Amino acid sequence: MTDTPSPAYELDALKNLTNYYAWIVEEAAPFLGSRIAEIGGGIGTFTSLLVQSHVLRHPERSLEVIEPDPTLYQSLVDHLQSRFHDLVLADRLRMTNGTFARPPQPFDSIVMVNVLEHIQDDEAMVRTIYQSLTPGGTVIVFVPALQQLFSPFDKAAGHFRRYEKPRLQHMLETSGFHIAKAIYMDMAGILPWYLLNVLGRSRAINARLARLYDRWGIPVTKFIERRCGAPLGKNLLIIGQKP
Repeated sequence: MTDTPSPAYELDALKNLTNYYAWIVEEAAPFLGSRIAEIGGGIGTFTSLLVQSHVLRHPERSLEVIEPDPTLYQSLVDHLQSRFHDLVLADRLRMTNGTFARPPQPFDSIVMVNVLEHIQDDEAMVRTIYQSLTPGGTVIVFVPALQQLFSPFDKAAGHFRRYEKPRLQHMLETSGFHIAKAIYMDMAGILPWYLLNVLGRSRAINARLARLYDRWGIPVTKFIERRCGAPLGKNLLIIGQKP
């Protein structure tokens, strides 16, 4: 496909990648606190896993989801209210339409999954997040990795950049964070991404191929990387802790 799709289309194409999102949740779960914010909830795909794995199981925990896009926000509200109506009524799941800013009361954890690359002044966002966390609080950042993989798809999706581990670690440390975890993820995805999106210049996700890779490729990749690590990867997960 060569046409530029809408953000909602791209998120819809990714919504069935259950193994991909579950892997992120599993890596982040030990660092999540009681009062959580997710910046960039999209249509609620990752949010739903976060609620199921972390909020529903712990009555003292809550989640606020911030989505700046008005169109995506309505889809987010419809999705989460239909699935987690009781949590919304109990004020343990809240949704906000707008740009993230320092809240009146700080959060214990702030999560961004495939969001920071969309923000032009990413350093300013990281500083705002630092100011928005309690002492000991954590920021969990998952982003596309390796600038060499920047493709027409990245540009069409509104990405300003892809990240290398040293640069993102330095950004968090400069803002005051200690790095609790920093790992590349999905090394096996580098070659398909390069062939399809860099050389092939695809500007959209092939939902069928993505589902096949999620079903068969992600479990194998996760198994290997958890035992051997990954010197590089298509994605990067960094967790910073505020002293």
